[in-house]
Amino acid sequence: MEATDLGALADVPLFAGLRPERLRQLLDHAPPRVVPAGTVLAVRGEPAGHVLVVEAGTLTAVHETVDGRRLRLGEFTAPCAVDKSAVLDGGRHTATWVAATTVRCRLLPAPELLRLVDDVPAVRRHVLAHLARELRDRQRDLVRTAFADAPTRVAAWLVTSAERTGRRVPLPGAQQGLAETLGLTRVSVNRALRNLADAELVRVEPRAVVLLAPELLARRAAGAD
Repeated sequence: MEATDLGALADVPLFAGLRPERLRQLLDHAPPRVVPAGTVLAVRGEPAGHVLVVEAGTLTAVHETVDGRRLRLGEFTAPCAVDKSAVLDGGRHTATWVAATTVRCRLLPAPELLRLVDDVPAVRRHVLAHLARELRDRQRDLVRTAFADAPTRVAAWLVTSAERTGRRVPLPGAQQGLAETLGLTRVSVNRALRNLADAELVRVEPRAVVLLAPELLARRAAGAD
């Protein structure tokens, strides 16, 4: 059983360069949990005392306002460790983290992550690269939100998602979920997808979008860059 646990933890990119003895220390501090879909694992605004390490399954990050509006901040599929920035600055969770599927995870205490950053250069480089990507992505998203129309924003999301999934891109929570992801209305997303479909760039399925002309779609997505 320990070999299986070590392998699952080593598959998480944050821990990929650790020696077995260091992985065993992390296992001692973070026993596994298996939770069903819909389980809330962390709440936005609460103190971030742990890093969520996902060994199997998918988490959804959401931001809900006091008036009931919901923004999806992303889908995070194993193996991964999420909300590292909240731990690094000693702050609070940046999102509410909900299991989108059955999830096997570990709650790694914040001091353990901080020790790894101090002690292990590979972990430090990984965290710095992660923060740099987050900054670049946020800047890009801000530009698109400010200047791009709905079809361009939908096209950009599809192009980015296709890098992970291939030409058939599943929609997070169907069109409503995509609307929550992009900060648009469901009507706007529906119209944007029809626009892209009419241009023969995509084919829309009930819970997925198939990219028919990826290069042309990428040019459409670059409209606000």
